[in-house]
Amino acid sequence: MPFQWGNILVVTKDELIPAYFNTLDSLQKKIQRYRNVPFGIKQVRKGGNGRQMLIDFDSLPKEMQDSIGDPRKMQHPMISFFQFDPSAVRYFTDFRFEDGTPLKENFKQEYIVNASVLLAAERLRIARLEEWKKLKKSSGRGLLPSICTDIVTFNEYLPKLFNVSHTIPSSYRAFDRIWKPYFNTFEHGYNYNSLISGKLKNQNRKLMTDEMVSLLNDIFAGQEYKPSKTQVANQYKAFLNGELEIISHDTGEVYNYKDQVKFKEISESSIIAWLGKWENRIGTYAKRSGDRQKLMQEFIPWHKLTKIKEAGTLISIDDRQPPFMYDKNRNRVWFYMGIDLGSEAWTCWVHGKTKEGIIKEFYRQMIRNYSEWGFNLPLGLECESSLNSSFKDTFLRNGAMFDNVNIYANRARSKAIERKFEELRYRHEKSRLGWMARPHARKEENQKSAEDEVFIPYDDIVDNSLNDIETWNNSPHSVYTDKTRWEVFCEMQNKNTQPTNWSAFLPYLGKETISSCKAGIINFRNTTYVLGLDGELVLGEELIRLMRYVEGKEFRIFWLDGNNGETLKAMIYYDDMMLCDLVPHPEYSKSRHERSEQGEINRKLMSAYENTVNSFMAQQKREIEQITIIDHRKKTLNNKFQISGRKRYNQTESIPQEIFFEENPEYNYEKIEGTARSWKSNFK
Repeated sequence: MPFQWGNILVVTKDELIPAYFNTLDSLQKKIQRYRNVPFGIKQVRKGGNGRQMLIDFDSLPKEMQDSIGDPRKMQHPMISFFQFDPSAVRYFTDFRFEDGTPLKENFKQEYIVNASVLLAAERLRIARLEEWKKLKKSSGRGLLPSICTDIVTFNEYLPKLFNVSHTIPSSYRAFDRIWKPYFNTFEHGYNYNSLISGKLKNQNRKLMTDEMVSLLNDIFAGQEYKPSKTQVANQYKAFLNGELEIISHDTGEVYNYKDQVKFKEISESSIIAWLGKWENRIGTYAKRSGDRQKLMQEFIPWHKLTKIKEAGTLISIDDRQPPFMYDKNRNRVWFYMGIDLGSEAWTCWVHGKTKEGIIKEFYRQMIRNYSEWGFNLPLGLECESSLNSSFKDTFLRNGAMFDNVNIYANRARSKAIERKFEELRYRHEKSRLGWMARPHARKEENQKSAEDEVFIPYDDIVDNSLNDIETWNNSPHSVYTDKTRWEVFCEMQNKNTQPTNWSAFLPYLGKETISSCKAGIINFRNTTYVLGLDGELVLGEELIRLMRYVEGKEFRIFWLDGNNGETLKAMIYYDDMMLCDLVPHPEYSKSRHERSEQGEINRKLMSAYENTVNSFMAQQKREIEQITIIDHRKKTLNNKFQISGRKRYNQTESIPQEIFFEENPEYNYEKIEGTARSWKSNFK
């Protein structure tokens, strides 16, 4: 289609080749022939380096101009609204019938043009309706018929402008049957499917009906037992002969074997083939299978993930039982373990005789390990659902212990730790006495041998497992082969890890003790503590604020001990708030000669702690004013009982009068010599 290039109306070479010139060479020769004369075809821009060759439209012969169409002379209301709809192009390009057959190219082009014309007509309808409103034409009657007429006449311009034409019916009734389903059947978007002819759909309809496929799948997977495909074929034939009755549990419907439109005769091999199709197997096997892991391996696509690059980014945790028995009841030790996926190092492990009793202890141990090693907790966690789902609304909520938590329900392959367990089993534990083979191992070397079962003491199994962890962590990293896994864990921590959010999980994982505060000192675990925030002793206004809450009151203390038994973290919980930390009471030697540098720091801290309270006490004291209270309240009901002889105050009803004293303004001063001896005389 010609377009404006500056002040010149131009066309590209694609408009002329091959419609008017067979090759680019013939077009260039034509341009060269008329280059130096004032008439003939003119090139206004050369092509090359990503640019298109542009030809002056007005220099073309008149028959070419008329054939291509001059947009300056074309007047049609839909021209300014028409453009090819990219969504329609994508829809019809990707469209597939029920059997997977795509549209043929000629139908694809037809439906794209029709969809684009309908969209242009809708834009014209909206614009025309606005114009009618400006003209105070309130009724929209006649609007859609006018649009239909515009669509019909637009077919005269489409070939000239875009070298295409639409196939929308010219009669209004037929047009209405296309317009309404296209625009009115979808709340958002357009019903492209309504433009596809029903004849095409019938041509591509499957020989087997949807009802037949559904019934065969129901027979194969909807019974209380698992029939074979051959049995399903026999049952279907018996159903068609009326010898077998099939009832739906959901609706109570009895399937009608006489309905030959829905249920047709089909051979046994065809039934077996249809049941073997992927789209049927994926549903029936999901219904029949009792092994979710095998089902996922066969049908569910797996993700290809890049390796975690830094330690502290993601930890994967799960339970396992080392393949060794410790008694004749075939009991095995339960371990709950966590591996840092960036460093490949085991960072947490606990063990016990039952897995239910160790899950909370596992998280406590993780906190102990990371705190004592001086690292923040990992950013992310992946775990199984059976033991962890009950904590998803408490300490496993995003942002509590970890920024992001993924809890997988029965999806072993989703957790990276499963591959690490396999490596532990076959590379570290297999060579030891008493190793148990898997009951259905694929490889012969991993299958059970003919030797008698051996029982290993519980403590030995635990010690050997801990030794395997040490060996593992001290082995080379898979990527940084010059470093051990433990060295990678220590040296390549993720810089985005967050400080431990103690207040978010300590109420759920910590131990609980009741105590009270007196003079800013708390007795806890046979020693004394003071108030603090973020692990440091608190002073000033913050100390006074905290003492307003807890001084002289009972409260709960949530705390966690470290691997050495000492208090790792303790926090006060009062009035439904995690209020503050408990900090060990700073201590120092009374003797200045024995006082260490840390002791001097402790003395200054405790002095500041004491002075904060003293200053507040002095401030409160200064704010107290001296007052006198006159109590008019009666202490007795009456004065009927009196003891005689006591002086009593009787109030008179006389009104006090002011007494004026007479002033004598004149004074007579007479000097009289005293007879007493003066103290001055002692010095004469």
